[in-house]
Amino acid sequence: MTGPARTAPPHLVDWMTLVARYCRTTLAPGPLAPEVLASSRSAPCVVATGSHDIFLPPARLEPAVRDLLGTELRVLPGSGHLALDDDPAGIMELVDDLAGRL
Repeated sequence: MTGPARTAPPHLVDWMTLVARYCRTTLAPGPLAPEVLASSRSAPCVVATGSHDIFLPPARLEPAVRDLLGTELRVLPGSGHLALDDDPAGIMELVDDLAGRL
């Protein structure tokens, strides 16, 4: 869940253990309604993933982001699925970039 050079903090390990024990998922995101996609194209947005994300890997996510949302996928180097914990400064840069475009 984290990048290769990082470890998850104990509280996240506990949380992920609970989720794995009691929740089931197909790992597939649900379909988006056409009106949601249309409104997404007209509003500035940022879509990011970690370079080591096992659930939403860049190679899988990039075509959907480009084709459905009309924007560029941002990849956080060295981060996994828990990018907020892996690279909080990188997340802040993405938020600042989006705020600057609003």
